Amino acid sequence: MSQPDQPAPQDHSIFLEPPDLDGALGVALGVKRVLFHKRSQFQDIHVVEAGRLGRVLLLDGIIQTCESDEAGYHEMLAHVPLLTHVFPAKVLIIGGGDGGTLREVLKHPSVLQVDLCEIDQEVIETAKRFLPGLATGFDDPRVSVHIGDGQEFLAECGVSYDVVLIDSSDPEGPALSLFSEDFYRSVKEALLPGGLAAALAESYHLYQDLISETFAVLDDLFDFTAYYMAQVPSYNSGIIGFALCTTGAFPLSPPDPGRVAELGQLRYYTTAVHRAAFALPRPALALLPPKVAALQENPFASKRAEMPSL
Repeated sequence: MSQPDQPAPQDHSIFLEPPDLDGALGVALGVKRVLFHKRSQFQDIHVVEAGRLGRVLLLDGIIQTCESDEAGYHEMLAHVPLLTHVFPAKVLIIGGGDGGTLREVLKHPSVLQVDLCEIDQEVIETAKRFLPGLATGFDDPRVSVHIGDGQEFLAECGVSYDVVLIDSSDPEGPALSLFSEDFYRSVKEALLPGGLAAALAESYHLYQDLISETFAVLDDLFDFTAYYMAQVPSYNSGIIGFALCTTGAFPLSPPDPGRVAELGQLRYYTTAVHRAAFALPRPALALLPPKVAALQENPFASKRAEMPSL
């Protein structure tokens, strides 16, 4: 969690991200040099060079993305839901100003339209300048960028989508509204029949109350919900979780190998990793509603094939 008096990153120093778990666990980042710093209307933006980690984007002192391991986050947020949908043509990304999730979405041949709603224009401009490997998709003709609040965009856009991806920062500051019940209800209302959504759902090591409360809401709203994980070493605790929410598709269905092959060379995602991401340890299962936990207690059960799917 960010702190007002937190020291800023400095050249040739160890930067300590504000710790979680009441100060018990945090991330130390070896900063070689500070490449960029700006205070936007919404947040403090830094880009630093961190040796073998590459360039790192920080917002309000919190690591947002890191060149060395960003694929674990962006590939899993994008490809798991898009490969669960039978034919994702219209996609909305809320947040995602660094461009990584957009880059992955555009690898799907079925995608014809992507709207990206980012509250902070400065994040997009910073990514284009300092993280060009992530910000590759903003000029694609299928993409429309909207600067503004994600919840307001959902209320006013009048468009429905096959897939909505919520690529937010942690639940504070400008991202806080993206974790509310009203927001998730708006997401469901924006989905076409058979549509689905995926959202950042944090690490079960760090955000137990948030995960329990969020999945209680999602379980009431959607036909199926599931919690899945990716390994992202630069994120505190080393793992990050996502919520997959569907209006019909069975979330544990294995991906089509042909569609996976169409994505080309990926850095993190595989079909095996897709399926294994839903296999949870007991502490994570204990945070989920009984129906969701029962579904995920054995995601490889043969009865999976008997469940409804798009």
